[in-house]
Order: sequence, then structure tokens, then C-alpha cells
Amino acid sequence: MRILVVEDDIPLARQIVSSLTEAGHDPTVVHDGERALDQTKQKPFDLIVLDVVLPGIDGFEVLGHLRSEHLASRVLMLTARGEVKDRVTGLQLGADDYLPKPFAMRELVARVNALGRRYSEEPVLNLRVADLKLDLATHDVHRGAKRIELSPRELNLLKVLMREPGRIFTRTELCERVWEHPHEYDTKLVEVFVGRLRRKIGDPPLIQTVRHVGYTIDSGEHH
Repeated sequence: MRILVVEDDIPLARQIVSSLTEAGHDPTVVHDGERALDQTKQKPFDLIVLDVVLPGIDGFEVLGHLRSEHLASRVLMLTARGEVKDRVTGLQLGADDYLPKPFAMRELVARVNALGRRYSEEPVLNLRVADLKLDLATHDVHRGAKRIELSPRELNLLKVLMREPGRIFTRTELCERVWEHPHEYDTKLVEVFVGRLRRKIGDPPLIQTVRHVGYTIDSGEHH
């Protein structure tokens, strides 16, 4: 993949570039937000590895610009460990995943590869699990021929699950991806919303509870 690395810590940026090159990717590196935006105007990147803390305009502003220009690049944000609000802000602004610092290079490469696999060349416009379909452009949800009305929160929760069928999300992870502010949620709230989604989606059930872990959406076809 063509990858833009935006990282102001130069030794770290070098390490990232060499790890990505070794993994068969084609990285370009810049050390600040303005340069990052210039680069994205010049050529398309499949993925942007974006540090939150940058001189000048920070990673969130860069991400805001990219999304307002509707650039289809996936974005992996590098956040400070323990800064839940940074992860939440990044996901709300449209980041695809985040990696807290410090991290092992193999974990970075694994995340990058997973993001590459998760999206085909064309941006996906419809998510589908069994006979449940979510149209990302119109936000219409159908089960078979029946239209399902969802609240924005229910829709976001369903979207997170449907983007990666079979992946088990912990309750905390779902909280971070669906609620803007840490004080607005607790994991009990996720249970309430999952319950609502299940009722609306109907039978046969698609959202499975994985005991002591969390939830996954699965058509059950590949078991």
C-alpha cells in the first residue's frame, strides 16, 4: 500500500518507515500537519499513519481536513497511551483505528495490514451480514425486504459491528467507538443498546454475546 507517515519524532518516523518498507509497503514520511495536507493533495495514499501530537496543526485538524475533502484514505492514529479522549475524538472524526504509544513495530505493521485487508480498493458502500444490509451513503437499514428504523446511536453501534463481522468487540471498545465523551457512557449502556438492536433486527439473531468478552455480529454461515 501507499502509506503517508505523519510523525514529528524523527527517529520513530524512521523506524516506522523501515518496518513498513520491510513489510512490502511504500511509505512517504512528513514531520508536520501542513506538509501532510500538501502531500495528500499531490497523490492518493491508501493509508495515513497520523500522530495526534504534531507541531503547527495537530493530527485531529489534519484528519478533519481530510474527511471534509472526502479523501478515501484509511487513517491509523497514534495516540498517547491512556488518553481515552484522544482515541474517542479520533474515531469520531473518522479515523479507522488507533494505536496507543509506545507500541511494538510488529503491532503497527499488523494494524496496517489489517486495515489494508479490511477495505477493498473501492470504498464499501453497503455493509451486509446474512440478510441484514446497511447502506453507508443513506444510512438505510434493511433485514430482507423490511426497513428497520434506528436511532443515530444504534446505527453507529451496528455500523461498528458490521464493518468487521466475526470480530469480537469488548464493551469498552464499543463505548469508545460509539460515544463521544467518556463521561456519557458506561458498559451497561452498551448492553441496553445491543438489546434494542437485537429487538429491532429480529430473528434469527445476528448479534452474539461472547461471555465475559463482549459482542460480535455473525451470519453463522462459516461455522
